[in-house]
Amino acid sequence: MARGEPSDRPGGEPSIEDLRARLRESEEALDAIRNGVVDAVVVGGPSGQQVYTLENADRPYRVLIEQMQDGALTLSRDGRILYCNERFAALSGYVRQDLIGTDIASFFLNDQLDVFAQTLSGEHTGAISCELHMSSANGGLVPVNISLVDLTAQGGGEHVVCGVVTDLSLIRRRNDELSATNQQLAREVEQRRKVQGSLQLALDAAGMGSWDLDLISGIAQRSLRHDQIFGYPALLPQWTLDAALDHFLLEDRTSVEQAFDNSRRSGALDFEARIRRAGDGSIRWLRVTGQTFYDGGAPVRIAGVVTDVTDRRVVEERLRQSQKIDALGQLTGGVAHDFNNLLMVISSGLELLPRQSDPERRERTLGGMRQAVQRGSGLSRQLLAFSRQQALRPEPVSLANRIGGMQELLDRSLRGDVQVLSEFASGLWPVEVDPGEMEMVVLNLSLNARDAMPNGGQILIRAENAPNLADEELRGDFVRLSVSDTGTGMPPEVMARVFEPFFTTKGIGKGSGLGLAQAHGFAKASGGAVRIESTVGAGTKVSIILPRTTKTVVEAAEDRVARPASRPFPTAVGQVLLVEDDQEVAALTGDLIEQLGYKVTRVASAEAALGALADGRPIDLVFSDVMMPGKMNGVALAREIRTRRPDLPIVLTSGFAEAVREAAEAEGLQVLAKPYRLDDLAHAFEDARFAKQPC
Repeated sequence: MARGEPSDRPGGEPSIEDLRARLRESEEALDAIRNGVVDAVVVGGPSGQQVYTLENADRPYRVLIEQMQDGALTLSRDGRILYCNERFAALSGYVRQDLIGTDIASFFLNDQLDVFAQTLSGEHTGAISCELHMSSANGGLVPVNISLVDLTAQGGGEHVVCGVVTDLSLIRRRNDELSATNQQLAREVEQRRKVQGSLQLALDAAGMGSWDLDLISGIAQRSLRHDQIFGYPALLPQWTLDAALDHFLLEDRTSVEQAFDNSRRSGALDFEARIRRAGDGSIRWLRVTGQTFYDGGAPVRIAGVVTDVTDRRVVEERLRQSQKIDALGQLTGGVAHDFNNLLMVISSGLELLPRQSDPERRERTLGGMRQAVQRGSGLSRQLLAFSRQQALRPEPVSLANRIGGMQELLDRSLRGDVQVLSEFASGLWPVEVDPGEMEMVVLNLSLNARDAMPNGGQILIRAENAPNLADEELRGDFVRLSVSDTGTGMPPEVMARVFEPFFTTKGIGKGSGLGLAQAHGFAKASGGAVRIESTVGAGTKVSIILPRTTKTVVEAAEDRVARPASRPFPTAVGQVLLVEDDQEVAALTGDLIEQLGYKVTRVASAEAALGALADGRPIDLVFSDVMMPGKMNGVALAREIRTRRPDLPIVLTSGFAEAVREAAEAEGLQVLAKPYRLDDLAHAFEDARFAKQPC
C-alpha cells in the first residue's frame, strides 16, 4: 500500500495503524520544515491539493515592504545592512545591491551613532525612535526619523535589528513654510495694529468716532470718541443699534432706520440727523457713514465713522442766510417798486372815497384797495417764507404748484424787459425737497439769467419727467427742473468754475457768486445732480435733476382754497379780550370784532391780559397778537391762560404766522395770519368757540 493511502476497510474508515502512520508522517514533515530539509508543504482541501512554499507565503509581505514610502532595513548585530528596500536606496542615493553588507554607521555622523549602541548590542529589547541626518551619495544630509526594534529569533537564533527610515524633508519644508507664514502673519498683524493705531489717531484728530456693527448679534464695537460724541465720558459696556436710535430725535428716527435698512442692500450708509446728547441734553447734528460687508451674499457687518457736524451745519445755515440776504438785496428794487404801487392804490383810494358819491365808483375803488391788500399780503408771505431761518425739512412737493406760486414774485423781482415763462409737463411727478431751498434755487437761477441778459430777454422755467434716467451718476426715475435764458452764455473756462463758491464774473457788489454753488449743494443733498448747457451768444440752461417720490403731496395752508367771502357771518355774542400793543391796529381790530356782535375789552400786554382775567371779568374768548413787549409772547400767554381757565377759547394772530405756527400747533392753537378779512376773523372765532364746546 502506498504511503499516505488509507487501507481498505468496510465502511471506508481508517484503521489504527493507518492513523499512526499518518501521525508519524506529519511529525517527520514538520521536523523537515524546521530543519530546512524541505521548502514546500502539500495541503489538501476541498479544491484539491495545493503546494505552498516559504517563498509563496512570504511574497505579500515582501511586496508590502518594497512598496512602502519609507525605507526599510534589516541590520546584523555589528551594524551591517542585511536587507534594504528600494526606498532606502533612493534616500541614500546608492544602488541597493551596493548597500548590502555596508556598515550603517557610514551614513550617520559620529555623534549620532550612540543611538544605535543599545539596540545593536542587544541590551535594549524594545523599540527606539529618533530624528537624525543621513548623508547621501551626493554629499547632502537628509533629515530622517529612524525607528529600530530588536528582533531575536525564537529559541536563541541570530540577533537582528529591523528599522524603518522616514524622510522628513517634506515635513521639515512644510514646517519651515508654516513658520515663515506664521512670522509673516505676525508681521502683518503688527503692521495692521500700527495702521489701525495711526488710523484711530487720525480719526481722533478729526473728531471722528469709529464703529463696527455685527448684524447677527446686534452688538457694535466702538472707539472711545464714538461714545463721547453721544455724550458719554467713557465707553459703555455694550452698544446696539437700538441704543443709538434712542438718541435720535423722534422726527429724524424714521429716516435713520430707513438709512440702515437701505444700507443692507446698497452696501453704503451716509446720512445726517440730530441726536439729543446724553449728559447735557444738547441737540447735535451727526453725520454717519459706513460700508456693509457680506458673507455668501448676506449682510453680516456694517462699519464706519460718526462725526459731530453741528458747527458745520451752523456755518452752512449762515451761508444760506447770506445767500438769501444777497438775493433779497437784488430783489429790493423790484419789491419796493411793487409795494409802492400797492400803497399808491390804497392811498389814492382813501383820498377818493370821501369825494365819491356814486355807489358803483365807490365799490370799484374799494375793490381795487382790497386787491392791493391781497397782493401785498401774498408778496410779503413769499418774502418771509424765503428768508425764514429754520432747519431744512424735505417734504413731497408739487413743482407746478410751488413754482407757479412764485410767478408774481419773479415778475416783480426782474426787470420789465425780462419775460418769465413757465412750462410744466402734464402728469408731473412730485419730488421730495425742502420747499424754501427749492424756491431760493429758482430765484437765484432767475437772477443769474436776468443778469446774463443786459438788454432783456426771456427766461423759461420748465419741469418734466425723466423716466429710466441713466448717466454717469444717476439711475432711475427723476424730474428735470430747468431754467433757461437767451443771454450771453458762458465760455468753457467759466463753465469749468461755475460751482465754485464765491466765483462770479459780476462786478463788485453785484453778486456773491453763491447761486450756482447753492444750487449744486441743494441738488446733491436731495439725491440729484445739476447739469449746465451754455453757448456763447445763445444763452444758458441750468437743469436741476431731482429723484421722483411716491409720497403724497400735502399742500400748505396758504395754497388751499380760501373760504368764500360771501359765507354769512355766524351769530356772535359775548365778550372778547383783545391783546394788542399797536394803538391803530387795536382800534381797527376792535371795530371789526364789534361788527361781529362781540363786546371788546382791550389791553396792550400779556401781563395786563392776565390781570384782566384775574379781576373776574366775564371773558368768552381771548384774541392776542403773538409779538408783544414784555417777557411773555402770545404763545406763552395762551399757555398760562390754560393753566388758569382751561375752557377759555384762544385765537392768536401774527404778521409772520409761519414763524410761530409750529410752536402754536404744539399747543393746539390756531394762528390767524395778518392781514385778514372780516369773514376770516369771524370763522376763526367760530372754530375756536366750537372746539371748546362739549360733545
